[in-house]
Amino acid sequence: MKLRNKVMRIPLYLDIYKEDLSFEKKSIIIGFFDNGQLLGVGIMSNKGSVYKIEYLCVDSEIQSSGIGGKLLCYLEKIAIEKGGEKICMDARVSAEQFYLRHGYKPIGDIFLLDYAPVQHIVIEKILK
Repeated sequence: MKLRNKVMRIPLYLDIYKEDLSFEKKSIIIGFFDNGQLLGVGIMSNKGSVYKIEYLCVDSEIQSSGIGGKLLCYLEKIAIEKGGEKICMDARVSAEQFYLRHGYKPIGDIFLLDYAPVQHIVIEKILK
């Protein structure tokens, strides 16, 4: 929570600790650690064969180090192993190029989320 708040909420003057994250009890949560320090986290939910990345977060001090790509590939692997056919997410427009490099395609128009008022776009990747 501390890492996600630092990277994804505090820059927007928000506090993740005030959000209802109870849905995460049923989510897949993975972390990338180095010497016991959490450097990145990925959270994914699903409805049937469609998986949704809820959060992909890497410490802002080490972004562009390859950790985000490793987390993303591992989440995709998990989705495929569980029978996933498609993976999607509401991606920040500022991260769109990262997802394009990993085979994702944008869908629809740019929008704002209530809990993260920066530009987002739905992206998806067919897994099968």
